[in-house]
Order: sequence, then structure tokens, then C-alpha cells
Amino acid sequence: MLSIHSAASKEIYAADIKYKRNCDSVVLQNYEVRLFDEFVLRGNMAVLRCPIPSSVADYVRVTSWERIDGFMITPHLASDKYGMLENGDLYIQDTSDHVNPFSFRCHTENTITREKKVSTNYSRIIVTDPHHAQPPRIMQRSSIVNAPIGQKTTLACIAQGYPVPRYRWHKLVGNQPVALQMTSSARQDGGVLVFHKTLSSDSGRYVCHVSNTMGEDSVQIELIVEGKHIFLTLREDHHIMMENVWLKLVL
Repeated sequence: MLSIHSAASKEIYAADIKYKRNCDSVVLQNYEVRLFDEFVLRGNMAVLRCPIPSSVADYVRVTSWERIDGFMITPHLASDKYGMLENGDLYIQDTSDHVNPFSFRCHTENTITREKKVSTNYSRIIVTDPHHAQPPRIMQRSSIVNAPIGQKTTLACIAQGYPVPRYRWHKLVGNQPVALQMTSSARQDGGVLVFHKTLSSDSGRYVCHVSNTMGEDSVQIELIVEGKHIFLTLREDHHIMMENVWLKLVL
């Protein structure tokens, strides 16, 4: 059996103990998620938020959204209407009349205990008719997004305005904006840029530009694609699992 001989071994062990102690103190915290209705100008994109309490936000994630008729929306759903952002929020691409009867609730999971919970209520998209022209204003935006290589991720830039604003995405090469070419690995859902499987070459700064006849708005977003992490599991007998291989940890 292989052995690991290094000063870092004790540090790994100490970090593991500290992590377990921290987990023991937080995993039993109770929480609930309450949703709120969102108003949107007709025809614009809309976002419903699933606000995880800050006390549990480090280890509770949003796994899906459920429409009141039972239709499930997951991060990997292939849809031209619904999608989920990196932070778990639900976005709806086109707010036409038929969304009004629908309500939605979010599903969450404790990533440590695997306990699952559903929001205490449903929320609705309330579509309003604009009474005058408005320049676009970005309401939901990403700033810096960290994504593991090979995983799906999203960059968000969702605006409201009337007439309904148009979205354009560019990637900065140096300081020069270059129009994005949509491929099978990336697509644009209006104000959301979706990467199905991130590549290291996707890292960089992106610019979302929103405009209508009344004006424009823009935001710059940085995408950082991270390499694979090595996860260590330490047993009481000092055996350690690394990349699915058990090693003997010598202290």
C-alpha cells in the first residue's frame, strides 16, 4: 500500500477535523425559503428568485423549480422558455399572457446531509402593460462567475424596457469586443449566456449590451473556468481516498 510522507499530511488531517466540526455545528440548522412575486413589463425577460437564508447559504443549493401544474424545471432542461441561472434563480424568456396563471416554487438541498426542502409558498410573474417608452435597465446581472471545467454555467444580464430591448454579447480580446459565435457548446437565451460544458478557452471578460429606441445599458462579466479539484476523504484509520484510490496516510 502506498504511503504519503509530507508535512502537508498533518495539515490535511487538521483541516478535515476542523471541517467536520464546522459541519456538525451547521448541518442541523433549520431554515425555510419564502418567495415573492415579481413584476415585469410585457414581453421582457423575468426572473424569480429563491432566496436562501444567509445562515445556510454556504451549503444549501437550489436544485429545481416546480410549476404549479407539476412541470419541473432543472438546470439541464432543454427549453426555449425556461432556464435556471448559476445561483439557482429561474428565468423566463418571454413574458406573454399565458404565464400569468402559473405559479412556481423552488426545491433546495442541503449538500452535506442531502436533506431536501421546498419553498413555503409559490411565487408568480405579474405582467404589466407599459404606459410609456422606457430605456432598458439591467435588473439582474452577474459580475464574476467561477465555473468548474466541463460543467454547465450561465452569465446573466437581464433587463427591462419598452420597446422590448435587444441583447448583444461580446467577448473582450484584449480590450477589443468581438461578437460571439453561438455553437453547440454555448447558446444565448436573450440576456443569458449559457455554456453547456465550459472549456478553459471560455475564460475571459464578456460584455452584455442591451438597447432599444430609447437608450442602452451594458455590463461586463468575468468568467473564470477552474481546473479539476482533487477531493480527499480521510478515515479514522488514516486511510485517505484520493482520485478513487485508498492511500495510507503516515503522520
